[in-house]
Amino acid sequence: MQLSRKQYAGLVLTVLLSLLSLVLGHFLPQLGAESIALLAGLVLGNLVFTQDRWQAGVLWAEKYPIEIGIACLGFQITLHTIQKIGLGGVIFILLQMIATILLVYWVGRKIFKVDLKAGLLMAAGNAVCGSSAIAAVAPKISASDNQRRTSVAIVSLSGIVLLFVLPVLGPLLYQDHSLLVGALIGGTLQSVGQVIGAASLVNGSVTVYATLFKMLRIICLFIVVLGMAKFVQVKEAKENKPAVQVNGFKLVPWFIYVFLILMLLGSLVQFPQPIVAGAKSVTSFFSVINLAGIGLNLKWSVIKASGAKLLSYGLVTITIQVLLAVTLIMFIF
Repeated sequence: MQLSRKQYAGLVLTVLLSLLSLVLGHFLPQLGAESIALLAGLVLGNLVFTQDRWQAGVLWAEKYPIEIGIACLGFQITLHTIQKIGLGGVIFILLQMIATILLVYWVGRKIFKVDLKAGLLMAAGNAVCGSSAIAAVAPKISASDNQRRTSVAIVSLSGIVLLFVLPVLGPLLYQDHSLLVGALIGGTLQSVGQVIGAASLVNGSVTVYATLFKMLRIICLFIVVLGMAKFVQVKEAKENKPAVQVNGFKLVPWFIYVFLILMLLGSLVQFPQPIVAGAKSVTSFFSVINLAGIGLNLKWSVIKASGAKLLSYGLVTITIQVLLAVTLIMFIF
């Protein structure tokens, strides 16, 4: 994570864009700072800040701050989260996540013909927590930077579609049943910011429930990272590719362990509210930095190379997620 002098310019650019996105996010809450940062980064990175002098710092900004943000999520959730949504809520999230991973991966490989690692990144991003999940999984399956950036962009852009659809669809399907609307939003949208943004467009109760469902998905991030890393090892071994034997603990990045430790500590003792609020702000801001960096680094040529195929894949993916959620809600609740 060490910074060199040649990285300062790109880092400052990314931070300034993130701060601007936060300001604009207050005026466009339905879009949110994260989505604004990604879209603005895409435009500016391809039209204005195209020189090589920006690249090293932007690349640093998109990779490392998000790790601290993921770790800080541990301050915000506890095992008591599970109690608040009941056994039905736990079963719903587990089935939704498992089915999303399996179907998104299968559709990607069989229909859209994406490679193994791109399919896993899309599955993780949609099933768990968007760019944070992709950032956690990517290094453990040796995904390339372009695979990681493109997956984050597609997952985030797909999330923008759901951001506008779900606040209308949820009340239409479930009227005033806040738990069910919260389950639909919290069980499908990718990032925490998108979940809160969409739920707040309905009402306060939906926001609480949607956040709880989302937090339960984040708790499962540890298992998803470990499972996908092992899956890639097995697949590459079968294809006679050289596979490095890695200790199970090393398959999971440091910030996931910090996240779990903080979550367990928070379940035993209550963290002071200022610390929790501060951790929430850090997670939110570093998530915006991550998406601003990805936008600035993601070039039109990369999007064009995978373009229509991956964009279609993203739209099919969110359709699958919503249909899964509606079906499971009907049978479980």
